[in-house]
Order: sequence, then C-alpha cells, then structure tokens
Amino acid sequence: MIDTAAMYSNERGVGKAIRDSNVPRHEVFVSTKLQPCDMGYEGTLAAFHRSLAMLELDYLDLYLIHWPNEDVGRRLGSWKAMEELYAQGKVRAIGVSNYMVRHLQE
Repeated sequence: MIDTAAMYSNERGVGKAIRDSNVPRHEVFVSTKLQPCDMGYEGTLAAFHRSLAMLELDYLDLYLIHWPNEDVGRRLGSWKAMEELYAQGKVRAIGVSNYMVRHLQE
C-alpha cells in the first residue's frame, strides 16, 4: 500500500518507484488525495487526471478528499465528481480524510 497526495508533491516520484519496482500493478494498492484548493466538481476531475498523469497509472485504488474546504458547495461538487470517477472504473474506492461529523452529515 502506497499513500501519496498532490499536497505532498511526491506523485511523480511515487509513480516512478512503482514502475521501477517491477511489482505487478495489481499487487500495489495506491492511494492519493485531492487537495482543498482543487475542490469543486471541475477542479476535482482536473486534479484527478493530473494525479493519474503524474503517477503514470491507468487507475487509482483509493482517492480521498484530503481535507474539507470551507465551501460546502465545493465539497459536495467534489464528492459528485468522485462518484462519477468511481462509476467509470477510474478509481476503485473513494472517501474522505480529516472530516468532522458535521462534514459527513452534509
């Protein structure tokens, strides 16, 4: 399992390490996270595709919202985009990180 994030600025290096390891992709669980500044429907889709490109992967195992943005509309737009990415098979699981109960209740 490899945990990375756009906010960590390490996706390119993580992708290279995965390729250099010669471990089959299906044996490596890769998680990355959407940073708050990219939240919103369109921003989430763009950030997801940037992360995939940086990692040089065809899909992610887990995509998380890294931290809740204060704008509820952007949070909900991000979740909608993530549900679509999941439905398209581009990510195998979606979720949130660092959310409080009030964020989850939305």
